[in-house]
Amino acid sequence: MISFREFNFKKSVKLGNLEKGDKVHFDKLTKLGWNIDAFNVTSKGYEITIQHKNKRGRAKFVGKNPSDAIKIAANKAT
Repeated sequence: MISFREFNFKKSVKLGNLEKGDKVHFDKLTKLGWNIDAFNVTSKGYEITIQHKNKRGRAKFVGKNPSDAIKIAANKAT
């Protein structure tokens, strides 16, 4: 059985990784059925990996900062 932690938006804001204004993009992703699987810093920038709740797909997006990455993911996820 694979277990993973669910992404906690409030904790991410408290740690300073995201801003309160990013809640709009986070809500859009969850409304479309996507969960944030991973949020990493890479040589390309901030990489966000999202996975659909129905296991139908997984996608990765890269942004210059964490807010940019979640915004790109929310706009491109369908």
